[in-house]
Amino acid sequence: MTQYRQIMVGVVIWLVGSIAIGSDPILAESGGMESSGELELPVVEVRDQPIQTGGTGSLHLEEVSQSASRLGVSIREIPASVEVVDQTLMQERGLRTISEAVQGATGLSVGDSPGNPVNFSMRGFTNNQLRLLYDGLLLGPAQMTSRPRDTWNLDRIEVLKGPASVLYGEGALGGAINFVTKRPFREDHVVTDALLSIGSFNTLRTALGSGGPLGSNKLHYRVDLSYQSADHYAGVQRSPYTYWNLTSALLYAAASSLTLELSFDVTHDRSVPYWGTPLIPGGFAGSSAINGVVTTNDGRTIDGRILRQNFNVVDADMSATTYWTKFKTNWQPVHTIELRNQAYYYWAERNWQNAETYQFNPGTQLIDRDRFFVQHDQYIVGDRLEAQIKERLFEHGNRFVIGVEFSHLHLNRPSFFGGGDSIDPLAIPSGSFGSITSAEQRTTITTAALFVEEQFNLSDSLKLVGGLRHDHIDLDRKLFSASGALNSTASFERDFNPTTWRAGLVYDLLPTLTLYGQYSTAADPVGTNVFIVRAAENFDLATGAQWEVGAKGQMWHNRAEWTVAYFDIYRKNILTQTTLTTAQNVGRQTSKGIELSGAIRPTDAWRLQGNFTVLSARFADFSESAGSSVASRGGNRPPNVPEVMANLWSVYRVPFVVPFDLGAAFRYVGHRYADNANAVRLNAYMTTDAWVSVPYKNMTFMLRGRNLLDKTYAIWADPFYPSQVLIGAPRTVELMMTARF
Repeated sequence: MTQYRQIMVGVVIWLVGSIAIGSDPILAESGGMESSGELELPVVEVRDQPIQTGGTGSLHLEEVSQSASRLGVSIREIPASVEVVDQTLMQERGLRTISEAVQGATGLSVGDSPGNPVNFSMRGFTNNQLRLLYDGLLLGPAQMTSRPRDTWNLDRIEVLKGPASVLYGEGALGGAINFVTKRPFREDHVVTDALLSIGSFNTLRTALGSGGPLGSNKLHYRVDLSYQSADHYAGVQRSPYTYWNLTSALLYAAASSLTLELSFDVTHDRSVPYWGTPLIPGGFAGSSAINGVVTTNDGRTIDGRILRQNFNVVDADMSATTYWTKFKTNWQPVHTIELRNQAYYYWAERNWQNAETYQFNPGTQLIDRDRFFVQHDQYIVGDRLEAQIKERLFEHGNRFVIGVEFSHLHLNRPSFFGGGDSIDPLAIPSGSFGSITSAEQRTTITTAALFVEEQFNLSDSLKLVGGLRHDHIDLDRKLFSASGALNSTASFERDFNPTTWRAGLVYDLLPTLTLYGQYSTAADPVGTNVFIVRAAENFDLATGAQWEVGAKGQMWHNRAEWTVAYFDIYRKNILTQTTLTTAQNVGRQTSKGIELSGAIRPTDAWRLQGNFTVLSARFADFSESAGSSVASRGGNRPPNVPEVMANLWSVYRVPFVVPFDLGAAFRYVGHRYADNANAVRLNAYMTTDAWVSVPYKNMTFMLRGRNLLDKTYAIWADPFYPSQVLIGAPRTVELMMTARF
């Protein structure tokens, strides 16, 4: 009952605040200090105002999403659930990292496990069953290639829910998340933005960006640089981190019908990672158990004495550096035809050198630790060419896209796993990594794809939407011993030829109400990660499909937007990774649920937005090896998948000499499990944030508190490490200033 009391307390706080601030008249949002030094009071104005295009209070239904369709149609016209988190909203809510930005989307939960940084759970699927894209391009499995980044360099994040293989190939059964970078736009003057922020645990965040014309109306630029650092990640001792991110681009309008864009991006991150807090027996000497965080079948719990301790070695490292250049061409020879091409080259180096697993040993009363070392040297070269045609067909409106895509990916991966030591749970962890004798692994993946997409207007109000994609994937895996000899037993080559498709209907029942339905298919990775599959895991791709029905609408003179969706997904021939080096074909997984989202502006001064998800995800006909026996997991819930999630935001513009905003956010995540056996339960939690934002002239000052009630909760668990869980951040405070010149 505790979790329900927490929900009720949060709702009561929100209602009291809403009643207190929501009874004021409708006020205009401007006012301020004139150059003469005299004060000008805000002007009272009553008017019908459409919902704003950004920040709390908008679902962006009339905006175009390139992530969910290449047809150039609005989100309302796409027969799927699509969500946008734009830069305005990121700044308003103080979303500093891409993990924070995504976790507020409908039905998404986030886990920043260092082995899989920036990974998510959506519609019952996690990690590599979701596609993470950067400017619409794929780098590889999310589990291996995703990295923590600052949100400053992003224009927006687009979330497509449900199978996206028809757009992005193998993978993407649960959906796709596209991080869209700030790029040049045609503006007649230079705009410069700046940010400075300080907060708890010596957190420092600073950023600068500028964009505009270069000498003429034909050449424009955009460049952004961000930096973020802190002494402790999520309040955990000895876990400092640093993020750098540079994005830059030039846009050249060679003619009214031809534009060229060249971009160059660099990112770097480095940290001493926190891999989780070990579970300790309740009877451990002097135990100071924290109740309500986890529940286990064997009585293990979280000991308060080690709650914020990092058990990694002293010379631990997780770091990465990437370079990425892209060249885009957009040519419209006639008004009905548009040709788009994007060529790119990407290079990355990633490093892990850690003690990753922490398991309490009842015999010695110590924590046993391992050693794991891995490096990535990866490059990708690729090109995507597509043509869009907008010609009437049989006197009906019609949009059609056809394209080809090519990419060549190479990954060198020296790795080492072994050794270890044992340490006192209550002593400050020490010990270095030790010697390394690594063995190299090489993966080469060459992909060629053909895709088509179409929207055909059966009538003015009824549209048929479809898509088809065929991929040819050539995988070459070579494994070597520490001495450099080829391991021919584990090495292998394999071709995959998945064909995926989707078909849907969109019906405008009213000018402000759209109904839709869709069936879509997906091809899923070999094992959990196509980068590290071995000959013993030489299986066909897993497959899956989803059907979804829903509605999207507006009301109250466009002051309110809402969406509702029901979905049912299955995934069969699942290969799950049972150890660090092996996978098994274990059965089938299903997921179905309801997602609701809404945004409303009751007055010009008051904005509300929220979402709610109910989800049922289960393993079906699922068995896996458990030591020397085979255990059935049928009916169990997959790890890190909650059954209930909800978010609520409220922002109110207080009329004053200098108007300011009061904001609050509430997030509820239901209980989840840490493992396939459902033996470790992460209990439900709710967090409360609040902020005050004061705009003055060309600057905005913001004071923000996160997790104000200082709730202790488990945010994620890595199934590979079932003896530990990741603890969420405690209460923190941040002071931020942004400016535009």
